[in-house]
Amino acid sequence: MRPIVFLFPHDRMDVGGNSAQSRFMEACRVERPVQAASYGERIGGWVHLDDILTDPAVRSGCGGAPIFVIHWGPDIAMLLERLKGCDVVYFAHSTGWGMTMPPEVPILCVSRNTMAYWGRYAPNSYIAHVPNIVELPEASEMMHRDVDVLVQARKSSRYLLERLVPALREHCDVTLLDGWVEDLGAWFRRSKVYLYDSLEHWADVGATEGFGLPPLEAMGHGCTVFSSVNDALADYLDPGFNSHKLRVHSLAWDVDAIVRAVLAHDGSGMVCNGLEIYAPAQVTARLASVLQGVERFFAFTATTEPDIEDIWAQRKPGTLQRAKRAVRLLAGV
Repeated sequence: MRPIVFLFPHDRMDVGGNSAQSRFMEACRVERPVQAASYGERIGGWVHLDDILTDPAVRSGCGGAPIFVIHWGPDIAMLLERLKGCDVVYFAHSTGWGMTMPPEVPILCVSRNTMAYWGRYAPNSYIAHVPNIVELPEASEMMHRDVDVLVQARKSSRYLLERLVPALREHCDVTLLDGWVEDLGAWFRRSKVYLYDSLEHWADVGATEGFGLPPLEAMGHGCTVFSSVNDALADYLDPGFNSHKLRVHSLAWDVDAIVRAVLAHDGSGMVCNGLEIYAPAQVTARLASVLQGVERFFAFTATTEPDIEDIWAQRKPGTLQRAKRAVRLLAGV
């Protein structure tokens, strides 16, 4: 099996932490050699992409040449240019970064939402679903929950922080976490309700929620989750059954619904079915199978040119078409 090189921006070398990328690396390492490398500024003690690319065998496509894994959305177009001639896999999280994907690059998607996006905009690509690894407890710990409502400032909307939190504090205890949290699971086990509203954050960035890990972990630890259901959050959130929709109609509705959930919480949270696909063993087995398919893809395409028409190339609007579309939008038709 061919080795894999995971590429990280120099300012995001968090491979020793608990990031999605570090979990994928460990899952890949079960069956094949794996290496992390940085790009951008050089970092002491880390292998740099420039050094790897000086080896002539890297671009040879031979059995010992590495497969490069790229994932950081804003840098994908630049990395594809630098890695021309190499075998590259895109691990797709959020979408909306504006690049096109050549059919020679397999796309592994951490959510069905992201897979649907690339199924539309890269219809001729090798696409597979490999969800993030989430270590959820088999049963939430039955412990005293002294936090009524838990909120993280990170990615939270202005509505949540500036209106909903102050209104809730008139009725119950609200804990707001701002900054790095070493053990978020411990906070989930102490909390009855968890609030997560990321739509505004991603709308401002111009991209999408690629997975939405915190609500999933909160559910696994017995919290009742109130959340926006934008983008990949819709993969697993089922309002009214395993969670509740946030931002419904009015501030008064949200406050009433959350206070009711706090009072009704019995320590177990809502029933969460279908989360087994995120378990480490499940994802590791799926990833191993997908990577075998990726290797077959690279071996086949090394001697075969793509020959399926690009439907989007035929549909790129001209200046006149764009002007007509703008007029229709302004006219509301």
